[in-house]
Amino acid sequence: MWKHKAYSVAYELSDKISKLFIANLLWIILNSPLLIVAIQLRTVTQPSSYYVLLPLLSLGLPLFFFPSTQALFCLVRDVVLQTPVSTVKTFWRYWVSNFKESLKMGILLSGLFTGIGLLLYYSWSVSFILFTIALIALLFILIIMVQLFCFQAHFEMPFIWKLKRAQQLVFARIFYSVGSFMIVLFMIYASFEMSIAVFVWMTPVACVYTSFILFNYQYNKIISNKKVQWNRDSESM
Repeated sequence: MWKHKAYSVAYELSDKISKLFIANLLWIILNSPLLIVAIQLRTVTQPSSYYVLLPLLSLGLPLFFFPSTQALFCLVRDVVLQTPVSTVKTFWRYWVSNFKESLKMGILLSGLFTGIGLLLYYSWSVSFILFTIALIALLFILIIMVQLFCFQAHFEMPFIWKLKRAQQLVFARIFYSVGSFMIVLFMIYASFEMSIAVFVWMTPVACVYTSFILFNYQYNKIISNKKVQWNRDSESM
């Protein structure tokens, strides 16, 4: 009996890992233009090259990074909730169905990242206070972005509704939001220090999986607390 259960658990685990690996591969393929630009940014020696590569990176984020990352979040959600998926078809379906909304999200956030990045660059040697404010703003936008990806994957609601809920969650559950973001940052740093191959082939989907697991736990906790409160209110009546 225990052998059958062990085989069943091993099969489910291997099936989940294979789906996540294929999803990560699809994410890499769709983001290959950005990866090429990022590699060139690390290898160029002439400062003038940055004036060409950085705008290309900024313009490429809404077209490549945001739609593919949203599709990855949606597929990971299905895997976490044990919804049957056909990895390639499901990933592609999510990429197509969420492309317009992801593009809007990417344009909004990429514009904010570009503006804050320029502010950080010019305030570095001018005003430490302004630099600190811009850095904190950048961190909070990144934190909100992670939660927004989760809301995008979990709810069929208008984009503005999900954006507001993501902001509310971040500021209402600040320790969860910052903590989950720091875990993702640590995973990125640790995998990058370990190996470039690990960083590329495992880190994106591992970060998405961890982010959604934490989001799903927090969301279920909020829902259960609301149910308890509703029961208490009904009993008091």
